Amino acid sequence: MIRDVLIDTAVRLGIDDQLRIFRAALHPAYRHDRVESEHLQSLLTSALAVDSNCIDIGGYRGRFIANIIRIAPKGRHIVYEPLPHLHRFLVNRYPLADIRLAAVSNEEGEKSFSYVKNVPARSGFLERSFVERQQVKKLTVKTVTLDNDLPSDYVPTLIKIDVEGAERQVIEGGIETITRNKPIIIFEHGKGGAAHYGTSPRHIFELLHDQAGLHIFDLEGNGPYSLSQFEESYALDERWDYIARR
Repeated sequence: MIRDVLIDTAVRLGIDDQLRIFRAALHPAYRHDRVESEHLQSLLTSALAVDSNCIDIGGYRGRFIANIIRIAPKGRHIVYEPLPHLHRFLVNRYPLADIRLAAVSNEEGEKSFSYVKNVPARSGFLERSFVERQQVKKLTVKTVTLDNDLPSDYVPTLIKIDVEGAERQVIEGGIETITRNKPIIIFEHGKGGAAHYGTSPRHIFELLHDQAGLHIFDLEGNGPYSLSQFEESYALDERWDYIARR
């Protein structure tokens, strides 16, 4: 798709952030995305050292890992991407990162995966409904858990989770790693995806706050959220990106 080519080129040339600013100036609907992107960039720059280890769950076309590699070039970075053609793309584009062909979940084995050919970013374990027609191909993908798949000596500083609503399964399968190391977690949690998996804000709050001992903020720095505030934010459906940290 033309959009993917443009994103790839912008990331490769290091002008992705500038293009986002330009897009936001032309289209007001993108201004919130630009502001959140700026806050995310500020977080990464302040929180990561040159040798910080980062995990990218849902690598897609590498926009996030490209940013991580620039900020933490000496870190051991692991990327999970279940779609074979995107996995190959990432392996060729980022040879210094550990790119793994797998979906992260709460169980190991194989699972059916819905690949949305016309909008790959919407791919996931469950097929979702959208206004426009989806071109869906069913695949069987390998599933792993963070607790069992990560090297025994690996200490993550940051984990990014973008899995179209299956964030609870990822967190459940990595709760020991998260509780032990308390990394910064950047995750999506919105009605369109989470509800499709039967996941509520309470599920996420109990895992990250009650079990792992992390506090939840939004990308603008508001927080820490109480459970009721997190539920209210979810109900408003005005933001989908959050941060969990000490």
